[in-house]
Amino acid sequence: VGASVFTQYRASERATAQMLADGLMVEILGKNYKAPGSASSFGRESGESSTSKASYDDVDDYQGWSESPPQRPDGTAMPDLAGWQRSVAVDWVDPLDLNQPQIWDTGVKRITVTVLHNLVVVATRVAIRGDAP
Repeated sequence: VGASVFTQYRASERATAQMLADGLMVEILGKNYKAPGSASSFGRESGESSTSKASYDDVDDYQGWSESPPQRPDGTAMPDLAGWQRSVAVDWVDPLDLNQPQIWDTGVKRITVTVLHNLVVVATRVAIRGDAP
């Protein structure tokens, strides 16, 4: 019985982590490749907060973002998720080798969302976003 309960707990934990990772990735991918009307700067622009993602308007605004507990897009905390954390890394990457980070805008960004529960990585999602219509 103990092993069964533990297996069910782990399956539930993985399902929650996958839902949290997918939700944040969908939120990010719904943003522009770069800030509308701005030069090719990377990261948050003036007026965008490091503590609230409510004003984020492009993919790389999420670079370095971390939230615990997880938040909705408007910045309000999701209920009943104590112990959970989500973080984001955004990199320009070589279009011919998506594992090769670059230091300039290549027209391709790799977004990595990591979900932890009680400081243990439970899920990771990676997506590619290009600067093409």
